[in-house]
Amino acid sequence: MMHSSRIPDNPRAAEPTSGFTLIELLVVVAIIGILIAMLLPAVQQARESGRRVSCVNNLRQLGVALHNYESTYKRLPAAGTFADAEEAIYYSASYWRINLKSGNNYSWVVGLLPFMEEQSLYDQFDLNVNVAHNPKNPQAQQPVSLLCPSDNARDRRFEMAGVESADPVYFGKGNYAAFSNVYHIDAWFYPGAMRLYGQKLSQILDGTTHTLMFAEIRTREHPKDQRGVWALPWSGTTLLSFDFHPTTLDTKSDRIAQDYVPNPQSLGLTQYPNSPNPDVLYECPDIVGEQFDNMTCESRWHGYVSAAPRSLHPGGVNVTFLDGHVGFLENDINEYAMLYMVDPADGKAVQE
Repeated sequence: MMHSSRIPDNPRAAEPTSGFTLIELLVVVAIIGILIAMLLPAVQQARESGRRVSCVNNLRQLGVALHNYESTYKRLPAAGTFADAEEAIYYSASYWRINLKSGNNYSWVVGLLPFMEEQSLYDQFDLNVNVAHNPKNPQAQQPVSLLCPSDNARDRRFEMAGVESADPVYFGKGNYAAFSNVYHIDAWFYPGAMRLYGQKLSQILDGTTHTLMFAEIRTREHPKDQRGVWALPWSGTTLLSFDFHPTTLDTKSDRIAQDYVPNPQSLGLTQYPNSPNPDVLYECPDIVGEQFDNMTCESRWHGYVSAAPRSLHPGGVNVTFLDGHVGFLENDINEYAMLYMVDPADGKAVQE
């Protein structure tokens, strides 16, 4: 007897299937997306950690440069090369001030360049002319040691109207500034470590370990925003103040400062790290953009100027103390504690 086997109508139907269905692929894609979303913050955190290390190293090198400068000249650098005090000082709105745009107007950074392995850049400056009149335009450069990678300040420049010609003068931006005053940056009295006309280490009565010198600052892309301009000794360029008002302002008659007594009405209005209070600058060219960048600004009110330390690091800013060690100030720091760190001669030594 002959047996017949039935041949399937579709030979391929008997073969086992391989590969993924559309639903399986969608599930795999979703899982990969979730894993990436979970890993991305960790990757970003690791990148920021590396950037912060670079910023800290720059601040540490600034501290070394400062001490080499002091060892050479036996005094701390002046905040800037202003006109002689008798020419630059003036009285306005209850206290004595210094015109920060007077003189040849070089910042303390320029004076530190030879101690930062930037001798060739320093040699391009002619300190006998105004900082905006250097034909080689060294002020337009951006030394790497002045840039904190977290801020992305590379290629950001400040545009100043030309004086000797119609062409504008460009200034490079950086990320480090110094504390010049516990009150306002241009105040003649109540100085910080970076005094307007300089001072000796012997005048730092609270000790170098407890006195703030440098801090991080942020920049903006806007070419008319002065913040971060490293060659100029202005508010928010290379100079900061804490803006904690004294209870009694200086007298007009004899330029004798009253003893500094902090006014508690300043609490909440000071320039603590990443303060929501506006920086007070010579010009605020981009009010809307400043709001988006969380870097609000006010044009000079009653003539005074003031600016806060700022960074994009989570929670605060890196700082350098006068002895050269680097610390971290949190955004919610006690304002009295920071006041005592900025004031070099109040008799109160505060640890970070």
